[in-house]
Amino acid sequence: MENTNYEEELKNDRRLVCSLIYEINFRKEKLSQMERENNEMTTTLRGLINGLIAKINSKDSNLWGWELQYNVTVRQLKGKNAALCRAFAEAIRKGKAGNFKLSCFPSLAKVLAS
Repeated sequence: MENTNYEEELKNDRRLVCSLIYEINFRKEKLSQMERENNEMTTTLRGLINGLIAKINSKDSNLWGWELQYNVTVRQLKGKNAALCRAFAEAIRKGKAGNFKLSCFPSLAKVLAS
């Protein structure tokens, strides 16, 4: 009778081991699938991030170009403005401006005084 009990116990243990092996293999497969999905998602996110970085760098580059162009334009306009002020001041010095009162333009009076 004890022998039968051992055989039954052994049979139950074998079933348990088979069940555990199946469970382990199932979980390994599920884990592998999750790792593949994670790798795909990581690759996709990395691509999106690299695309965003490229866009940001492109916009930074455009802004930098616009800033340089703005600075050049401002310098040119300041130069032209200074040249016009000098020409106007010279015309006033030579008396070609007619009856022009400098008191109306204090900044021009400073230029002429120097």
